[in-house]
Amino acid sequence: MSEPIKLVISYNMKPGEEEACQRYVVEELGSTLNEFGFRFLDAWYTMWGDGPQMMGSGLLADVETARTLLLSDRWQEVVDGLEPYVEDFSVRLIQPAGTFQL
Repeated sequence: MSEPIKLVISYNMKPGEEEACQRYVVEELGSTLNEFGFRFLDAWYTMWGDGPQMMGSGLLADVETARTLLLSDRWQEVVDGLEPYVEDFSVRLIQPAGTFQL
């Protein structure tokens, strides 16, 4: 039986683009993740410190589903669409182990 895989996304919003960024993340990124069965777990906003400003994570059914998502044309379109709004965009796949993982 395949094991779920955790997808962790982090980024910094460009100054002045916060509202547009959040709208894009919800409408485009969120709906694309949903198409692949993504189960949202958490979202974090860094108020101070050196970490990424925004970080969110959730589960995909397995590593093959994650691979299909990350190699899809739709994913590339969504990531390209983030460019006007974010810097330091990062995606990681990790084994789920508790609620808060960097």
